[in-house]
Amino acid sequence: MQSNENSLDYDFDLTPIFRPKSTVIIGLSSRNPDHPGNAMFSKNLIEMKTKTYGITPRANEIDGHKVYQSLDKLPEVPDLAVVAVSARHTLQVIKEIAEFGVKGAVIIGGGFAEIGKEGKKKQDELVKFCIDKGMPFIGPNCIGVYSPPIVDTFFLPSERLVKPKQGNVAVISQSGGVLIDQFFINCKERDIGISTAVSIGNKAMVNEAMLLKYFEKDPNTDVIAFYLEGFHPGDGRKFCETARLSRKDVVVYSGGISSAGKIAAGSHTGSLAADGSIMKGAYKQFSVINPTTEQYLTNTLKTYSMLANPFRKYSTMSIHRDKIAVLSVSGGHGVICADIMDKYGLKLTKFTDKQKEDISFLLNPVASRIAGLNNPIDITGSGTDDDIVNILEYLLNAPNVEMIFTLLVPQVPQLSMRLGRSIMQIGNKYRKPIIAYVPWTPKYDLIRDALEMHYIPCGHTIEETVEMGTALILKGEGGIRKKMSTL
Repeated sequence: MQSNENSLDYDFDLTPIFRPKSTVIIGLSSRNPDHPGNAMFSKNLIEMKTKTYGITPRANEIDGHKVYQSLDKLPEVPDLAVVAVSARHTLQVIKEIAEFGVKGAVIIGGGFAEIGKEGKKKQDELVKFCIDKGMPFIGPNCIGVYSPPIVDTFFLPSERLVKPKQGNVAVISQSGGVLIDQFFINCKERDIGISTAVSIGNKAMVNEAMLLKYFEKDPNTDVIAFYLEGFHPGDGRKFCETARLSRKDVVVYSGGISSAGKIAAGSHTGSLAADGSIMKGAYKQFSVINPTTEQYLTNTLKTYSMLANPFRKYSTMSIHRDKIAVLSVSGGHGVICADIMDKYGLKLTKFTDKQKEDISFLLNPVASRIAGLNNPIDITGSGTDDDIVNILEYLLNAPNVEMIFTLLVPQVPQLSMRLGRSIMQIGNKYRKPIIAYVPWTPKYDLIRDALEMHYIPCGHTIEETVEMGTALILKGEGGIRKKMSTL
């Protein structure tokens, strides 16, 4: 986390990389139809909005589309160049595109700092030249950028990829594999939309802090998520300081925190993995959210993505860890929820005797006789839609309740498929969050869709529900720290 005079801190315009009007793919093959360059060329030409050109010295046509044999044959100067050639030819190509006037680049190939001293020397030459020319590049040793609907430099055919919908979460990953597998598949399955995805690989020139600054200003992005295996010297502190100034949610999922992981990170992207406990403390100090598992990461992104809407009426800074109510139609679900809350440092609010009497009065006569009125509230399988809605409204007005977990078990016959809409209509009236557990199966889509379409997050498991609530509280605590740091 110490500063270092060699840490890059330049203010490049990254718009040509993420929103290019025109793109050239350099490194196509006339003999190998599965060459990475060919996949990128065809994909951008057919599927994306950027005007796309291809260059190869050995052909005039690839996959039935016109290509060019050299840069000077192009009808215009592209904004972005994607370099898909070997490490020994990369510097020469970079010099050519810079002299031609290209504004930004993505360097796909490996063989640089991740392989040792010789590779690091080549990488340093690339960085020095591009800094002198003012031409930023992503990579090397990466799969580049996916910025829908403009450009996609991922060198895999679209039919092999699971792509999330377009949305408000920017994802930056040192690992291309983690990006297209864990991030993309999890986001697709949980209906989390992506604004831009970036594989930064060795991050030789464009680093985390630069990307944080770019997406801070990006109107399409509300949440900025990172998978990081370590920092170059000096970059960790710069990143954290930049994150603390951000008005957006900054989330980091860390790799390379174990001894074995640190060694793997060094050979993967040439990063210097930081001590896990030190970085965990630094992230907390600088209000960076640092989920510890894939599931927790996914739930955090989903929650923050849904919170970034113009209809949210509450401030996360008003939620305390010990002011939470749980409403369930199953006693076992409530018990499990209480156990998991304890694991995440959350506490159940204590109801007064008067509140318990009020809750009993709101229940139908059958449920009232057998319900558990402590927190968690168990209205049992005799509970109805009206019972849930009436108690939720009561809790939303209670001064000792600041967030509610409602655990729905739609198998109960008295509950209808209209329950989600009924909860939404109550929830939208008040300035407190509701987070729901709904079994993640198509049978109950009608309930879950009604909630999530109106910004009430739904967990697939009880633990996911608690993680979503914890993410809200961490967001609020981070907001308070940011506020205090400016005083």
